[in-house]
Amino acid sequence: MYKYGDRTDLAKKSLDGTKEALDGLRAYLGRALAEAVTPTVQRILAEQGDPDAELRGENFQNDVSTFVTKDLDEMITYKTLLQERKHWSMWAQRLSWGVYVLMAVEFVFLAWFGLANKVFNSPVSLRVAEFSLIISGLVAVFCILSFGVMLRCHDKISAYRDKIL
Repeated sequence: MYKYGDRTDLAKKSLDGTKEALDGLRAYLGRALAEAVTPTVQRILAEQGDPDAELRGENFQNDVSTFVTKDLDEMITYKTLLQERKHWSMWAQRLSWGVYVLMAVEFVFLAWFGLANKVFNSPVSLRVAEFSLIISGLVAVFCILSFGVMLRCHDKISAYRDKIL
């Protein structure tokens, strides 16, 4: 039962796959950029001219522009994967804190109700009961929304990762 509810392995596999995809994209983009600028750089090195002026020159800028135009989709995919992984992590952290807050709120209200009923021998007022339900409900809704956003980020990551790998 514990293993079914534990999604640690799923998250680890997903994030490892994302890292693998990002590493592959970064390597591809590095090679593609090197290929795009190599002729101009070799010419600059052979001429022994002013490398700073040549690197700011039109030929080098055209090489980089060609690279960007040719590999724009890969660069966008790389940026999107980075952003979605960051968002996934942020919402996973919010979900974790939401669950902790929900457990703490439930513990406080349970202790409060127990003390009021057993120690002070007085029933819990309807207002306090309603307040506890509202607070618990709000925290639970926050957890559910966090989980939904986290899953949406995971879906985006999976779609882009599957496109790459």
